[in-house]
Amino acid sequence: MTVQIGIVLLTFVIFVVLILSNKVKIDLAAMAIPIILEVTQILDFGEAWSGLVNNSVIMMASMFVVGAAVGKTSLLGKMTGVLIKPGASDLKIMIGIAIPILFLGNFVNGVATLTIVIPMIVGICAEQQRPISKFIYPACVLAHIWPGFLPTGGNAAGYLQYNTILENLGGVGTFEFFSMMINKIPIEIIVIPFVILKMAPDLGNIPSKVEGAAANQAVAENKAKASSTTMTPAQEKFTVFVFIACVVGIVTCALTGLSTWYPATIAAFVLTASGAMSIKESRDAMTTPVIWITVGTLPLATALSKTGADQLIAEVFHQLTGDLPPIAIMVSMYIVCMLLTQFMSNLAVGSAFRTLAAVIAVQFGYDGRAMMMSAQEGASNCFMLPTATPAMMMGYEAGGYRIKDFVRMGLPITILMTIIFSIYTPYMFPLIP
Repeated sequence: MTVQIGIVLLTFVIFVVLILSNKVKIDLAAMAIPIILEVTQILDFGEAWSGLVNNSVIMMASMFVVGAAVGKTSLLGKMTGVLIKPGASDLKIMIGIAIPILFLGNFVNGVATLTIVIPMIVGICAEQQRPISKFIYPACVLAHIWPGFLPTGGNAAGYLQYNTILENLGGVGTFEFFSMMINKIPIEIIVIPFVILKMAPDLGNIPSKVEGAAANQAVAENKAKASSTTMTPAQEKFTVFVFIACVVGIVTCALTGLSTWYPATIAAFVLTASGAMSIKESRDAMTTPVIWITVGTLPLATALSKTGADQLIAEVFHQLTGDLPPIAIMVSMYIVCMLLTQFMSNLAVGSAFRTLAAVIAVQFGYDGRAMMMSAQEGASNCFMLPTATPAMMMGYEAGGYRIKDFVRMGLPITILMTIIFSIYTPYMFPLIP
């Protein structure tokens, strides 16, 4: 093993240790990677900071602006009020809560969604005199599994990011615009109805009218924080029109082979130039940690390939897996990530194992989609413990649950998602094409 390989592997280990320790923010740990790789002359300046001009980063930043603009509209309140009337059944309440969650999930992550929705749930439960424990946990699950399904918001650039990692390692980017959506179809079809119908236990924690009033005030404050300006009816209609045009443009470009970041960038520019989004709002929307995590981790793949560290990792993997059949390799990667993510942030596990999965795929000639989805989907199966993701921790605290409640509620979902992955994904995306 050369000194350069040692530096790259040490950098990777430091990154993993930092994010798994929960003592350093993931985006800060990620930004240390290009710094270390450039200072040690493993990569030159252009290679180390190539993520800043990467098309996936540009597209993500643009879509975050578009998503923030849609979030300023009044669509959310209108959606909720359609189903939740005085005396509504638990099922209608849950469906009424699910609609805004699924809407918001097209643009923002689970934490951002729950920041808006949890006070809303408390207010609804106070008005309907229903325990919040029945609705908080399902809301957390929905807020986690829906983002990333439709290729909108920052997720629209996911396939570009994965392809960049594979290509930086010397492989071929096989991800297409709808690859991740196709992989998630059975999860959304089966798990969402399961979560809505099953709901959670009644722990008797019915909010008082005072708590409900405070929650409604929190909803208003969240909305005020989300936008420093108020949209006029004309601006709302214009924003919705631009959003629809943007999505249609992205899909059209994906189907015709054109660059999908064009419509996203144009839409972000138009919304800002028209005044629907102020410059400050657009700037704030683009400074999400996801952007810096992507900028920081993309050069790692280049360094692994350039130094030959990827071959060393592949040899170790081969020794550990032996002659396992392809499906067993995929499922093993999934299960390892699924188990780890119960005790630590799913974002941390996904960030660490995604690049490792790409290395293994390139070195052994596997389909990059199969291996990287195994790591990413395994890390996303994080429902048994509140430590798995910040979104689940928010639900744990807001719903008044105990650890055993979380395990009991999350175990069926975890098993169901593992079965779906083990059957469906190897069929749709075989490890060996």
